[in-house]
Amino acid sequence: MAKKLIIVESPAKIKTLKKFLSSDYLIESSIGHIRDLPEKEFGIDIEHDFEPKYTIMPDKKEVIAKLQKAAKQCDTVYLSPDPDREGEAIAWHITQILPPKTHVKRVSFNSITKDAVLKALKEPREIDQALVNAQQARRLLDRIVGYKISPILNRRIQRGKNSFVSAGRVQSVALKLVVDREREIEAFKPVEYWNLGAILKTHEEEKSFKANLYSVDQKRVEKEAVPGKELTLINNKESAEAILARIQGQPFIVRHVERKEKKRNPVPPFITSTLQQEASRHHGFSSAKTMNIAQGLYEGIDLGNDGTEGLITYMRTDSVRIAEEGITAARAFILNYYGKEYLPDDPKVYSTQKSAQDAHEAIRPTNLEHTPEKIKDFLSREQFMLYQLIWRRFISSQMVPAIYDTVSADISAGDQILFRATGSIIKFPGFLAVYEEKTDEEDKTDETKTLPNLEEGKTLDLLELTSEQAFTRPPPRYSEASLVKELERLGIGRPSTYASIMNKIQSREYTLKEAGRLKPTEIGCVIAQMLEISFQQIMDVKFTALMEDNLELVAENRKDWKELLQEFWTQFFPTLEIAEKEAFVPKVLTDIKCPKCGSQLQKIWYKSKYFYGCSKYPECDYSAPLEEISFNKQDYAEDFDWEQKCPKCGKEMKLRHGRFGPFLGCTTYPECKGIINIPKKGEAVIQESDMPPCPAIDCPGQMTAKKSRYGKIFYSCSTFPECNVIVNNLEDLESKYPDHSRTPYTKAAKKGKAAKAKTTKATTSKTSKPKTSKPKEGKSRQAATYRLTKELSLIVQSSEMSRTDVTKKLWDYIKLHNLQDPKNKRSIIPDEALAKVFGSKEPVDMFKLAGILNKHLLK
Repeated sequence: MAKKLIIVESPAKIKTLKKFLSSDYLIESSIGHIRDLPEKEFGIDIEHDFEPKYTIMPDKKEVIAKLQKAAKQCDTVYLSPDPDREGEAIAWHITQILPPKTHVKRVSFNSITKDAVLKALKEPREIDQALVNAQQARRLLDRIVGYKISPILNRRIQRGKNSFVSAGRVQSVALKLVVDREREIEAFKPVEYWNLGAILKTHEEEKSFKANLYSVDQKRVEKEAVPGKELTLINNKESAEAILARIQGQPFIVRHVERKEKKRNPVPPFITSTLQQEASRHHGFSSAKTMNIAQGLYEGIDLGNDGTEGLITYMRTDSVRIAEEGITAARAFILNYYGKEYLPDDPKVYSTQKSAQDAHEAIRPTNLEHTPEKIKDFLSREQFMLYQLIWRRFISSQMVPAIYDTVSADISAGDQILFRATGSIIKFPGFLAVYEEKTDEEDKTDETKTLPNLEEGKTLDLLELTSEQAFTRPPPRYSEASLVKELERLGIGRPSTYASIMNKIQSREYTLKEAGRLKPTEIGCVIAQMLEISFQQIMDVKFTALMEDNLELVAENRKDWKELLQEFWTQFFPTLEIAEKEAFVPKVLTDIKCPKCGSQLQKIWYKSKYFYGCSKYPECDYSAPLEEISFNKQDYAEDFDWEQKCPKCGKEMKLRHGRFGPFLGCTTYPECKGIINIPKKGEAVIQESDMPPCPAIDCPGQMTAKKSRYGKIFYSCSTFPECNVIVNNLEDLESKYPDHSRTPYTKAAKKGKAAKAKTTKATTSKTSKPKTSKPKEGKSRQAATYRLTKELSLIVQSSEMSRTDVTKKLWDYIKLHNLQDPKNKRSIIPDEALAKVFGSKEPVDMFKLAGILNKHLLK
C-alpha cells in the first residue's frame, strides 16, 4: 500500500514526478482550485467580519472524492500546488476537504527535477497561513470591487442581452492607462522640425560618413522648445534654408575628437514581467501565451531516453536572485563552452526591487546541459523559442560586459556652426555573444556605425548637404510588453496577475490590437470615463499600488487581513452609495455647432451608444445619431440614386443608419420594411431598373442588392421574407432556383451549445411516446428533363437535360471560352456556336439568358 500521497495542482506534473519517485508515492492532482466564492452570489458576510462563504466548485466533486479516497490510504499527504500565494491558498483549501485527522505537510517544488523534488520532500513545512490570508484578502477585494461596481456599470452601459461590462480592482487601472495614453495621442499637436546634415569624407578614404547639425551660434539644435533653455529651433523650411546658406562654401574642419571605451553590462535573468516583455518583443507572444508555454516547460517535457523533466524553474517570480547551484553551473558552462575571457572574476549578483516578494529565485534552466539546440526535437516550435530565450538570458547574465570603442567628433562649418558625428564598434562582445535585450523604442540608432580616422584640425570633403522635414510624434500606444513594464514600474499587480489583466481587457473588447499595440475601444473609453468620475479611489494608480503594499504586509504577517478589508470597505462604501444613485457616463462637449441654434453639440451616452444633443437642452431639443453628422455622400458611389422609391411599396425613402452602415429605409417603417443598401465609392452599382425579376414562380418581386454584416454585397428578392430567393452573384439565379415556387423564408435551426441545450431540455421534459418519423415530402422529387434543340445540344454536349444542368453547362461553356465582356461581366459576347443559340451575334445581357433558353427546352 502506498504510504505517502502527493497532491499537485496540475495533472501534467504527475507524469514527470512518477518518472523519478518510487511506488511508495501515490500522486494525484486537484486540477487547480477546488473551492471558491460562489458564482451567483456575493459570498462575503460584511456584517460578520468579512467572513467568506466558500463553496465547492461545480466540476470538482469527482476530483474531491478521488483525493479523499487516496488520502484514506496514506499515512502522510504532501500538498504540492504551485509555489506561490495562489498555490498556498489551494493547499489550504485542500486541507478543508480532506478526512479529519489527515497528517498534512506542505511541499514546494521550485523546479520539477529529481534532485529538487527529493530535496523538497526531505524538507516539508506547515502551510504558511500569512500567505493564505494575503491571497484571501486579494480574492475578497477583487470580489467586492467587481460585484459591487459591475451592476452599476451595466445599468448605465448596456451591451445587449448576452454581453455585459465589468470592473476590476487592477484590470480597470490597466484600462485607464491605455485610455489615458490614447487621450495623449489625440491631444498631441505635431511640431515641425528640420534635420540638417552633411555627408563627408576624408582625403585619404573613399568611404563617406554622416554628421548631423549640433549647434548654431553656440545654441544646441533641438526639435522643440524646452522651458528655461536657449536653443536653436529649425521649425520651417525658411529657417533650414537660411542655415544652409550660411554653410555654403565654408570649410568643414575637425575641431575636437573624443575616443572612449564603454562597457555595456548584461541584464539580470528573467522574472515574470521581463519574460513576458521579451517574449512579446522577440516573438510577438501575448502574456497569456508566454505563461502557458512556460507552465509546460516547468511541469515537464519528455526528453526520450533522459525521461520526463522540468526544464525551467518556477515561472511566477519577481526576484532576480539566483540559487547557488545555478550560479555554479552557469560559471562552469561559460568556462567550458565560451572560454575564460567570457567569465567574470566574481559571480554576478543582481539586486531585487524592494517591492518584490522574493519568494523564488529568477527563471532559469534547471539543467544547462539541456541546451536549446540539443533538445529541440522534443519541443514544439513555440516551446523551443521560449526555452531558448530563457536559456540564453540566464547564461548571458553571468558573463562579462560587452566593450565598445566609441568616437565623437565635432566639426565646424564656418562661423558658429557645429556638426557632430558619432560612431562605435564592438571591441569585445562579452555577453552579447549569447543574448541581446530588445527595447520598445521606435527610434533606434546604429550602434555599429564606424567613422574613419579623424584628426583634429583636418579639413574634410563635403559631398552633400541634407535637409529633411520631420514632425514630432505622439507617445506610442502601449504594447502588451510596455504595459506590463508600466504596471510593474507603478507597483500595480503581481507576477501571477499580469497575464490575466492583459487577457481581460482584450477578451472583453475594452481594447483591441492594432499593429501589435493596444487601442481602447469606445466601450473601453466609456467605462474608464465613468469609473474615473464615480470611483476615483479605485482608478487612482497610487491607491492601487498602496493596496499591493498592504497585501505584502499581510503576507509578511505584519497586518491582519480582515483589518485591511475593513479599512478598504470604510473608504469604499460611501462612494458606492453615491454611485448607485448618481453614477453616469459623462457628456463630451464637441466643437460641432448645433444646426438648430448654433450652440455646441455634446456627445451623450444612452443605453449602448452615443448620440449628439445640443448643449443648450432643454432650450434647444436638437438631437441626432453620430452617423448623421459625420455622413458624407462623397464617400459613396457617384451614380447612386438617392431619390429612388421603396422597392416594396413605392413610397419615399429616407437615409437611415444601422449597425452595418447607412442605407435607404422606407418612410412608412415599421409598416413597410423596405431597404436599399448604399454602395461605397468603387463598388459596382446596378440600378434597380436593371435588376432582373425574381425567378420564383408567381413572385411579383425583383432582385435587390443588400449588404451583409461583413460589408459583402448579396442579392435577395424585394419581397423578402415572403420569398426566400437569395444569391451572392446574380449569374447564379437560374442555376440555383430553377422551377422554384415562391417560398417564405424560414430561419435555420441553431447550431452549437444553445441548440444542444434546447434539444436536451426538450428530450428530458417530454415523456410522451416516440413518434414515427415520416419521410419529408418533396425531398425526392426529380427535376424535369427536357429535350434540347440541336443548337443547344452542341453547347452542352447532351440531347436531354434538366433546366438546372443546362444552365450550369451553359455557364461552364461561357467561362471556358471567356465570352464575358471584361468591362461589363453582365454582357455575354457569343462565339459562332453560341450565336446560333442566341439567334444573333449581338451581345446579350446575362439576365436575358433564361428567356432565350426557354426556346430551346422542348417537352
